[in-house]
Order: sequence, then C-alpha cells, then structure tokens
Amino acid sequence: MKNKIIIGSRRSLLAMTQTQMVADDLHARFPQVTFEIKQIVTTGDVNLKDSLQKIGGKGVFVEELENELKSGEIDFAVHSLKDVMPVLPAGLMIGSVPQRNSPYDCLISRRPITSLADLPQHARIGTNSSRRQGQLLHLRPDLEIIPTRGNVDTRVKKLDTENLDAVVLAEAGLNRLGIDLTGRYRWSLKDVLLPAMGQGAMAIECREDDTDVRQILATINDPHTATCVGIEREYLRAVGGTCTFPIGGFAVVDGDHVTFEGLIASTDGQHVLRETQRGQVSDHLGKLVAQHLLAQDKFGIMKGSQN
Repeated sequence: MKNKIIIGSRRSLLAMTQTQMVADDLHARFPQVTFEIKQIVTTGDVNLKDSLQKIGGKGVFVEELENELKSGEIDFAVHSLKDVMPVLPAGLMIGSVPQRNSPYDCLISRRPITSLADLPQHARIGTNSSRRQGQLLHLRPDLEIIPTRGNVDTRVKKLDTENLDAVVLAEAGLNRLGIDLTGRYRWSLKDVLLPAMGQGAMAIECREDDTDVRQILATINDPHTATCVGIEREYLRAVGGTCTFPIGGFAVVDGDHVTFEGLIASTDGQHVLRETQRGQVSDHLGKLVAQHLLAQDKFGIMKGSQN
C-alpha cells in the first residue's frame, strides 16, 4: 500500500471543506498513510462571470482534476457528484461515494418565508440553475430570475449587493460549511423543487488500474448512497443531458425497492414534465423514466437545451 496519497481538489471553500472531510476520514482508517491535498484551479473557478452553459457546462469544474488524474499528478479527486459528467474519461472511475448529505435545495431570504406565495410580486431570485429556474417560473411566472454564480458565501452576500429577495442554494453546501445566516431566513424546498441528480453527494474519482487507492476508497463508500446516485446518473445518461440542463432526478431506495422521480422543464417554466416509477433496484428505473419523459417531450425542451 502507498504511504503517501495526493488528493486533488478545487480551491473553493466548499470543495476544500469536502476534500478535508474525506482526508480526515481516510487518515483515521489508515493512520500510516499521509494524505496531502493539492489545490487545482479549474475553468469554472476562473470564469465566474459567464453562465456554465456558455463556458462548457459542469465539466468545467472537473476537467483539470481529471487531467491530473490521468497524468498521475494526483491519486484521486474529490468532486461534488452533481458536477461530474455522466460519462467519465477512459481509464477513470468513481471509486467511492460517501454518505450523502441533504439532496435538497433551500431558499435564503431577507424576510421569513414559509411558501413561494410569501415572495412579493416580481421578486428577484438569484440562481444560475436552469433546473431551478424552470421549476420556480412554472410555479411563479412573475418571478425575475437573476443569474448568480460564485462561492456559497458570495451568493448569500448577493442578497444585498444585487438587491435580491432570495437566493436558491443546495442545502448540503450550507450544512457542510456552516455558513452564518444571522439576519437571514432559510426555507427548505424539499417539497417544492426536484433536486439535481447526485446533489448532496460527493464522488471520489480515481484511476481504474490503481488497485491500492481503490481498496482505500472502498472503506468510505456508502452502498445506499451509491445505489441512489447510480440510478440518478443512469437517468442523466439516458435523457442525454448534463447537469446544466433543465432536468432533475431523485431516487429513494428502501431495501430492494426504489422510487425514482424524473423531471424535464423548459427554462421559461411553461412546460414541466414529471414521472415517478417504483420497482426493484434492478429495474433500471432511471433509464425507464428518461424514455417516458423524452417520449412526452412534444415541446422540444431537451432539443432546445442542446442549442
């Protein structure tokens, strides 16, 4: 077994926090091994002005890390799973999926909110997610969606700097960072928005032929989380999109049974297609739901998203 492991991470506070969590967990299990974190600057970290769709999609957060993996500069990389493309480069694999944090979105506002109806008319909502945008506008067509990128704390501060009524964020990021929300109000969108595939989970990517690292990573893999996100990523591949597309998917596994819900939405909110299927884990419900939704897409939602 190697006595030193180099871990690749984006330099953002959330990425480094998640990577340190993984390093600490592994060091507790393998105290004889040194785990060193290497910060890697990605295209997505450099360009915070343009939309993810414009600069190449969520892959801009992982491409540089994957390049260093392939070259042997790092031994594995820690990603937010929702940033990982549906098909990995040849020779790379997801070696571990630790236990998931909350998969849901939440709304951070300057006034108490218990429903979308509490938002004022034409409220300014900060998000850069087409999935969130489509669902929100479907429920409240009057909302003004303001493209908002940056680190979690930066987006919270934009409530003031960009005069926003609210911002929509992933609950997992807030939970892991422990962001100070004094003077702000947090409302879970668990029953309002279908989350992104893999949201709240981490993916640890490694080389397929690195048996030492694969054995180490296997010790922190959570089988339940891995099964759920596996179904969600199957849907992502089958629907033919990436996480920048206006699509959502969420799996709940109970023993051998799984309930999977998938969504395709137009970014203007006019059309939202949803389907839920329940069956066995082996039934490939992600693929099945994708096929059904694509067959229902008479509005050209997915075709328009690819242009």
